[in-house]
Amino acid sequence: MARFDIKPSKILNETKEDNFVFMPVGNICNVQIFDKLEAETCSEMVGNLSQIISQLPISQPIETMSTRIVSPYDISPDIFVFNVIINSPGGEFSAYKSVASMFALAKSRGAIVRTHNIAQANSAASLLAVQGTPGYRIMSESAYNFVHYGNSRIGGSRENELEIAAKNSIKDRKQIFAIYEKYTKLTAKELEKYKSVESSGQLFAKQCLAKHLCDWILTSDGQLIGRNR
Repeated sequence: MARFDIKPSKILNETKEDNFVFMPVGNICNVQIFDKLEAETCSEMVGNLSQIISQLPISQPIETMSTRIVSPYDISPDIFVFNVIINSPGGEFSAYKSVASMFALAKSRGAIVRTHNIAQANSAASLLAVQGTPGYRIMSESAYNFVHYGNSRIGGSRENELEIAAKNSIKDRKQIFAIYEKYTKLTAKELEKYKSVESSGQLFAKQCLAKHLCDWILTSDGQLIGRNR
């Protein structure tokens, strides 16, 4: 049985942001994402995640099949778990990528990233929720995912700056499209509707379960509902 004695060198959560990492206890490290995903609200969290992940024993990535998992809470104590609680209005794609990179690194070292959308996972936060370890993505019964391609923030006073910004926006949107295609059952036609905030898809738990944006629904009376096999 693996033992996890992980001690980050700096005190966690010095900035008191709503996006932060708790000190690991045993094989569980709680991560709270309750704020916008922006550079200033994620920088300390990403730094703490990096420190914790660097101390994980190196092992092979876990191959999971959601259809074989009886409960997302039944995990061997020799497997490290990042328990990610999400209630976020979304944020910047660049900030999302920094957090997602940490979770991808954790998975590469044999950890499970268990995501739980307790109320809302909008935009960039939705991408984090769907990229939890397959079989370990949970939504509360009244929660929702808000799927869209994000705002196109084009600025600058010169024509070439506008052109560069527009090209970067298109690249980001293609990446977002690819993430939803890989991790969910949303079709290209459905995703096409969500290109702008105005036509965004507010998908509630049962819809998310059917479209593979989550693997389990946690009901108000504590029952777990999975997809029909």
